[in-house]
Amino acid sequence: MIKLLRAGFFRLKKEIMFWLFIFVTIAVAGFRILITSYDIPLDKVLYDYIIYIGLFIAMFVSIFVGKEHSEGIIRNKIIVGHSRIAIYLSKLIISIVVSVLCEFIYITFMFLIGSQIYEPLQMPISQLFMIILNAVLIIITYCSIFNLISMICSEITISIVISVVIFVIIFVTVMIIGETANQPKYITSSIYENGVRTIISQEENPDYPGDDIVKFAKTIYLLLPQGQAMELISSEFVETMEIREISHSKEEVLEELSKKIQNLYQMPIYSLIVISVVNIGGLYLFSKKELK
Repeated sequence: MIKLLRAGFFRLKKEIMFWLFIFVTIAVAGFRILITSYDIPLDKVLYDYIIYIGLFIAMFVSIFVGKEHSEGIIRNKIIVGHSRIAIYLSKLIISIVVSVLCEFIYITFMFLIGSQIYEPLQMPISQLFMIILNAVLIIITYCSIFNLISMICSEITISIVISVVIFVIIFVTVMIIGETANQPKYITSSIYENGVRTIISQEENPDYPGDDIVKFAKTIYLLLPQGQAMELISSEFVETMEIREISHSKEEVLEELSKKIQNLYQMPIYSLIVISVVNIGGLYLFSKKELK
């Protein structure tokens, strides 16, 4: 395994997709800063790369692993005595390291520059840590999915197409399910003034499908890596403003905030389930694959 990892990381120095991945990451960070208003907290932009990175991982993993298939390198590794499990896991580990590196490049870039132009970070460090942990697990999930595809598909072009199509399917599925999973039980109107959130009114949502349906949709939503990514960037996990109650609705608002924070701490469980199932299935399929 160590020899495989050393050889794989050595290949990265000459791999154009590796350097392109890093360049795109920095470019996305720079573009995000240019188009975003500066009167928002740093929280809002620090980790939002997670919603785009799945597509870049799909292309990087497909090309990086696909080249070894097309050039017969994987077959030669088996011939010289490397186990299929070691080969499979080495590709997965390298893909994860590269993808996590790019995510942290984005976070570092945004923190160094964003901390100078955006409002200070508002959420507690403990919640920021959980968000970063979830982002890493989302990346590992994507790497697991696309590594499976690339390891069992010998044609690099087909591998790229399948990976990108699967990302698009996941993305669209999340958009559809998300409408139900994130349907609020109450419609609340509020205003912010001098750092105080004032709740003006609240009424029941006539389109709310029911607790059981929402719970089921939310489970599917959080099992998908893109669903978790959307949950991270779209949810206010901590209410940093004082809530001034004008109606009876303060308790319901705090309950919604509590659910969002609960989701944040439950997402690692969903990720670990998907990662385990995908990699066990991938190892089994690759062990049965006939290499040409």
